[in-house]
Amino acid sequence: MMIFKGRNRVTSGFRLTARPSHNGIDLVGDDDKTVHAVVGGTVGFAGIVSKSAGGLTWQWGYYVRIDGNDGRKYYYCHMAAGSLRVRAGQRVQAGTALGTMGNTGYSFGAHTHFEVRNIYGTPIDPAGYAGVRNAVGTYADTTDKEDNDMKFLKVTSGKCEVFTAPDVNAVDKHYNGGKLTEGVCYPVQAEVGSSGGYSWVRIFVAGVQRYAVVLADRCQLVTLSPGDAFTACVAQGGGDTSELESQVEQLTKERDTATQRAQRAEQQAGAYLQRIESAKTALGV
Repeated sequence: MMIFKGRNRVTSGFRLTARPSHNGIDLVGDDDKTVHAVVGGTVGFAGIVSKSAGGLTWQWGYYVRIDGNDGRKYYYCHMAAGSLRVRAGQRVQAGTALGTMGNTGYSFGAHTHFEVRNIYGTPIDPAGYAGVRNAVGTYADTTDKEDNDMKFLKVTSGKCEVFTAPDVNAVDKHYNGGKLTEGVCYPVQAEVGSSGGYSWVRIFVAGVQRYAVVLADRCQLVTLSPGDAFTACVAQGGGDTSELESQVEQLTKERDTATQRAQRAEQQAGAYLQRIESAKTALGV
């Protein structure tokens, strides 16, 4: 999940050389200005803090803090005045619209400052959570188009690596030693374009959004039958399975109907044969 639909442009990264004290990343939505939550949780704050209250929080202008289901806190800052669409205490999910990109607070141009803090309150690299790299550049989100395609990443080699962000240096060693499981089909949420010379996809791995590089000798993009697709989604805890459930239910009904028709046809054929035999007997044939 990315913060903006379409192109997400990183203008300043997390603690890079140019701004070593910058505890988040600054993003601009080139195609869409609506700020979306990247994870589910509860709205801990939605509003603005006065400069007179002390501290530096006023610099964020209008912002929303999501207390994530994973224990982390997610901050979406500098939103436009009057644009907030959520309130404190509200439950949200990934993709919920929070407000509109703005220029409030200590800001010098419309953008969203995105920050993630762990359970100890320490800022951590937020790039992977926003579906981008911690580097200045433009990253594309094609979630809507790809979701309709119902694609899956089929792993054909034990060398296929899994990443926390579309970055070859972000191998997720916590999952299976950094490798996807050979023979498994992982639900594809989106093809996120090229980065570092590789073609990346965003996938669901054990209920968590992760990334993989599509390499012909390690994996391939495939489509599955409704039944297999449903099984793959359930196994990884990702993707909306409602459509698949509907398809499976419809196919089951069609199969049952076809079976019933076949049984009736068989019964009718048996009755006709019995009549023919009776006629032959009557005629002495």
